[in-house]
Amino acid sequence: MPFMKPSAVSSRKALRLMARAAAMALAAAFTLAALVAGRAAGNAEKSPSLSAARESLSKDRLYPVPFGAGETLIYTIAWLKIEGGEMTLRTSRETSADGVPVHRIALVASSNDYVSKFFPVRDLYESWVDARDFQPLRFEKHAREGRYESDEVEEFDLARRVGSWRADRTPLPERVQDIISSFYFLRAQPLTVGQDVRVDMFSRGKIYKLKASILEKERIETEAGIFDAFKVQPQLRENETDEDRNRGKLFLWFSDDERRLPVMAKTVMPIGSVTARLRKIVAGTKLSGPSGPPESAAQTERSAGRTLNR
Repeated sequence: MPFMKPSAVSSRKALRLMARAAAMALAAAFTLAALVAGRAAGNAEKSPSLSAARESLSKDRLYPVPFGAGETLIYTIAWLKIEGGEMTLRTSRETSADGVPVHRIALVASSNDYVSKFFPVRDLYESWVDARDFQPLRFEKHAREGRYESDEVEEFDLARRVGSWRADRTPLPERVQDIISSFYFLRAQPLTVGQDVRVDMFSRGKIYKLKASILEKERIETEAGIFDAFKVQPQLRENETDEDRNRGKLFLWFSDDERRLPVMAKTVMPIGSVTARLRKIVAGTKLSGPSGPPESAAQTERSAGRTLNR
């Protein structure tokens, strides 16, 4: 969808303000959704040296996920009826220094050429996740939004249950996700209208109680096809304040099939809605090995009790 042409009476200043508002809305949506090539190509391709040693988990038993290595999902981002940029979600498979299979999940967001003239956005969020129990080992954020720049790293010592951000050291709950892996963890859960999925999320040294409510089923039309989908609303706070509401609400739509594709996301904010709509799908290759959460029966029962609120 091309940009709307300004009317003859629109001034250049008004056009700049409109483009800046669109770009800022785009940036806000990426931040809120991240749940969302960023830097120089060399940096984006470099993998950290990861250690995932936990003797209690078998390297051959993997957490079941509805996506495969190499899956790439490309979205068009629009504010109101204005296209503002593109977002890409991609997965790959790596191996830690101690031989543990790892999911590498990346979210890349960039403004298009027109918006970039006023407010360039180029963000890269990446998460490295232990494929055995789908908990994060490392999270990186590299954001370039206008004059704002941010480079952050979170590390997860799952053996000692400690999360690190800058100088902070935070005790971690039994199951934890980061911003990106929480989105994929939600995608990996069975979805039923009327139920909630709950998970603890670590971000910038704090633990958040993420609640995702499965609201209803809807038919969603995208450039990639028409999908019957579950409408899901993630929330970081059970009881929203006026300040929370002003920051915007996020809605996600996952396809009602075994892939549970995220086909659309919408952020509703005071300055208008920002929508990410699926444009292209590149299927991945499923990881080999027996599937199933690598937990004892008692652990699985406790996790299910915490995760699904029936």
